[in-house]
Amino acid sequence: MRLEWSDKIRKDYKIYLEPLIASACDFKGKQKGLTRSKYIRECVIRCLIVDGYPLNKVSDKFNNYYKSTS
Repeated sequence: MRLEWSDKIRKDYKIYLEPLIASACDFKGKQKGLTRSKYIRECVIRCLIVDGYPLNKVSDKFNNYYKSTS
């Protein structure tokens, strides 16, 4: 199933993290020049790709992640 621009899939959820995980994400995000939110988003995308979820079938915007994880 390919995603279309007309599809409304974005829902904003507040994510509650353990303080240790949140501080680790802050630390690693600052090392890479990213916000905590952006760092978490990139980690989730990379983990889904490694686990075999076909993100490239959903959208072409994930192609760069596939190149960097291989």
